[in-house]
Order: sequence, then C-alpha cells, then structure tokens
Amino acid sequence: MATIGDQLQTYRSALAEAQAKGEQAIARKIEQQIRDLEDFQQRHPEEAEAPSPFEVFCDLNPSDINCRVYDD
Repeated sequence: MATIGDQLQTYRSALAEAQAKGEQAIARKIEQQIRDLEDFQQRHPEEAEAPSPFEVFCDLNPSDINCRVYDD
C-alpha cells in the first residue's frame, strides 16, 4: 500500500501537470485534496498508510450522513 508521503507526491505531480496544461478547475480540486490529506496527516501522525479519499472526507466531516456509524 502507498504511504501518505507517496500519495502527496502523486497529487503534487498531478497538480503540476494540470497547471502546465492550464486546467485550473482540476488544479483547484487537486490542491484541495493535498490540503485535506496534509490535515489528515497532522491529526493522525501515527498513520503511515495513505487513507482513501472517502476516509479523509469522513475524518473532516464525521457528522455527514455518509460517514455516520451506528451501533446495534
């Protein structure tokens, strides 16, 4: 599995490519993904494995309907 550092490097490469092509909307989306993953990394310094985008979303938005966990 990829590490958070590997995932950040992948995002940064994709960002550079999008900016070189002038794809501003894609670049803004990738910039947001980078910020979110860096925030996740700061809150979970013990995590080495890169989380999925959904895991990052739920970490940032635990009260979202899609992220709620119910105990039976």
